[in-house]
Amino acid sequence: MPLRIATLRWITALAAATILITEILSLFHAIHKPAIAIAWLITLPALLLTPALHLRIAFTRPQLFPTAAAVAVTVMVALIGWTAALSPPNSSDTMSYHLPRVLHWMQNNSVEFFPTSYLNLIMLQPAAEYIMLHAYVLSGADTFSNFFQFIAYIGCILGVSSVAAAYGLNANAQATAAIFCATLPNAILQASGAKNDLILACFLVCAAVFALRWLETKDNTDLAFLGLAMGAAFCTKGTAYLFAPPLLAAILPVRQWLRAGIAIAVGIILLNAPQYTRNLDLSGSPLGFDSAHADGQFRWRVEHFGWKPTLSNALRHTTEQMGGRRPEWNQGVYDTVLSIHKRLGINPEDPDTTWRWAEYKPPVNANHEANANNKWHLLIFLLAIPLCRGRGLNYAFGVVTAFVLVCAYLKWQPYFSRLHLPLFVAMSPVAAMAIARIPLTIPHVVIGAILVSNARLAVTENWTRPLEGPRSLLRQSRNDAYFNDIGQWNNRESYLQAVAATASSGCSLVGIDTSQNHVQYPFQILLRQTMPSVRFTEVGVKNPSRKYAKAATAKPCVVLCPDCLSKPELTSPYESEYGPPIALGSFLLFSKTDPGNN
Repeated sequence: MPLRIATLRWITALAAATILITEILSLFHAIHKPAIAIAWLITLPALLLTPALHLRIAFTRPQLFPTAAAVAVTVMVALIGWTAALSPPNSSDTMSYHLPRVLHWMQNNSVEFFPTSYLNLIMLQPAAEYIMLHAYVLSGADTFSNFFQFIAYIGCILGVSSVAAAYGLNANAQATAAIFCATLPNAILQASGAKNDLILACFLVCAAVFALRWLETKDNTDLAFLGLAMGAAFCTKGTAYLFAPPLLAAILPVRQWLRAGIAIAVGIILLNAPQYTRNLDLSGSPLGFDSAHADGQFRWRVEHFGWKPTLSNALRHTTEQMGGRRPEWNQGVYDTVLSIHKRLGINPEDPDTTWRWAEYKPPVNANHEANANNKWHLLIFLLAIPLCRGRGLNYAFGVVTAFVLVCAYLKWQPYFSRLHLPLFVAMSPVAAMAIARIPLTIPHVVIGAILVSNARLAVTENWTRPLEGPRSLLRQSRNDAYFNDIGQWNNRESYLQAVAATASSGCSLVGIDTSQNHVQYPFQILLRQTMPSVRFTEVGVKNPSRKYAKAATAKPCVVLCPDCLSKPELTSPYESEYGPPIALGSFLLFSKTDPGNN
């Protein structure tokens, strides 16, 4: 088995095994270190003995451009890996629900649903967090949480070059596909963090590779891995339901849809049935509620479907990828989009198509994983489409169709760039297909050099996890770095004071009311450093997940209510039970042990 294909099979197999082990152990409330260790001591030897996962390393005569590309990509990968090792998981989403759900599963020894004011903690697809969960339980810390997006980044690079090879492209073109993927600014920024967009992208690319191999080999092993990769993708992020169907439909001939569809359905059910069941119990839908708070206020899908909402979203999403350094350019792009909306009679901030309270503004040239753009890659992709032919053109059409589906179904929001990352990864072979039509090596070299040069800032000056500048991870403590992405709220001291006050109380069961502020992980992780045995429970839950509260559960002796100052309607029940709170900035801490006097 070629090294690239074997690596992608291993990524898929390990992900599928992680999901299955988690769900099985959860049935017995056995998610703890001994059980997980034993499960992997059994699983890893079994996988090593599986013929489908054996690899062979074939040495070929090195060629100048592919070798240079490999060196450039390796340097970038090394720096990104270093960043992942130095930084804690610290993006705001990571600290709002990715890592908090891991902590809850750890303390509950189960992935069963629990009461929470932020339903993302329980109802969203859990595969990426299951992987983090295993590492967290075995290591006892979040040290390795960033590495799974990093591994997925490497998998994406290997995957897109494998797609290029499956379409018959030469070594130069395969290297071009790898560089295109490796230099995506948003991919670089996410690759050192603990989100899940790159993990989804990796599974989608794996699925594309296995589908193309199956068409060539007719081997049922490739068909089985296609099903597992799709199951893992659907278990990672909801956008997979929009990205995957058009992409695979473009790859597979119509006559193969039924057979492939059966394998995919088996993979999806195998890896997703437990989460579907839990969501059905919570909301009546296998995917959970259509909004994060079950109240419809922050609904993800558009309210009314049609060509105008789709076009409006397509224009706004596209301009998000066009932000440059010159304000004049950004304003011009913005004004053009507003003009098109006006001529068509479309409101660019129509609440039916726009995330609640969001405002459409000129694009920016950000260096943050949430909204960094990939403008040069988008330009290359658009220029490449007319040069594609046959199966390559079908593949490009699949990527475009996936984008249209996203625009037709999901509301526009200011930080949507990160969600488009799997599509940009999927674009990589299209660029290679177009450049491969030019018989000279020079275009590959020039485009590769431009993209690598353009990637430098994303590699070294990640806004959340920088290697350079005054907030460099080389100068900053790990605990301080937890606050890099939430500095705009100026509440670092409130978190630190809450940790100190709670630790001094000696309370081992801490309640957190996240109804006003979902970012709970800094408080949790810093308190766990002082009190490793502390447990957390969410209080003040008013949505349907409150039914998962256990009657026999002890009441917390401390309750933290972030950003609850001047919210008497929320805090009066706590005050009647715990007495007057301690004000820590905009945070309120209620304690039966009065930690302020200890």
